[in-house]
Amino acid sequence: MLSQIRQDKKLLFGLLGFGSGAIGALIAEIIPDRQGTFFTSLIDVVLWAAIAGMLIAIGLFWAIDVYSRRQTDWALLLKKSVPSGLAAGALSGGIAQIVFSLTEFPDIMTQIIFQAACWGIMGCFLGFSLSYSIRNLGTKKAIVAGIVGGFIGGLGFLITSDLLAATLGRMVGIGILGAALGLCLIIVEERYRSAYLEVHWAKNESGKFTLGSVPIHIGGSNEDDVFVYGIPPRAMTLWMEKGRVKGTYHVTGESKELLDGNPIKLGKAEMVVRMKSS
Repeated sequence: MLSQIRQDKKLLFGLLGFGSGAIGALIAEIIPDRQGTFFTSLIDVVLWAAIAGMLIAIGLFWAIDVYSRRQTDWALLLKKSVPSGLAAGALSGGIAQIVFSLTEFPDIMTQIIFQAACWGIMGCFLGFSLSYSIRNLGTKKAIVAGIVGGFIGGLGFLITSDLLAATLGRMVGIGILGAALGLCLIIVEERYRSAYLEVHWAKNESGKFTLGSVPIHIGGSNEDDVFVYGIPPRAMTLWMEKGRVKGTYHVTGESKELLDGNPIKLGKAEMVVRMKSS
């Protein structure tokens, strides 16, 4: 069961996005709901959203490590995820609270769309920060995917938080937000790639990594994009140049063009280059 989840990228990102979002909402319950002045309410909302955003970011960055089979360096992961998650959550929550407090909406649908759009701001920032860790996703596509995922997740949050009991509703709602963000990022990545590397680590252990202008490194180090146990760090690098897949095997210094279906054997891992046009 765990191996099936780990090799299904959309399922993995969706589940970790949901779980981290739900945990974030639960932790954020420590923030009091003070019905006081405008500024105390603003601070409460900013802190609540910042905590939720931080946990979603941690979950999605962790999903990248899990899928790549890397051993997670938690200090490095937190360094990458915590600042972006806090900033994304605080900004989206702050803007929503300010405009919501100062605006009279003409109807409930306009209010709902506005609130969902504010969660899209969180998705925009998280998509931007994750684009540097999901190789060849691309910054623009990551931002668009983040905005769409945030908006869809925001609608889910508004619906569930209204239908369910307070804490449970917020947990399920922020969980849906995290899942929507993760799913949209991976759907966009897979939809718009022209080539990818199919990796088989063992029976029922496989993954697909998008190839593009940004090189992906295969090796036995946690700094490699594709981790293969027992081989040197950065044993091989793959990238695309003018629509063609190029590869360099650094142990021998050999470089060559790789065609659709070309097999690669590194350690116990078997890999195949796939071109979408085929």
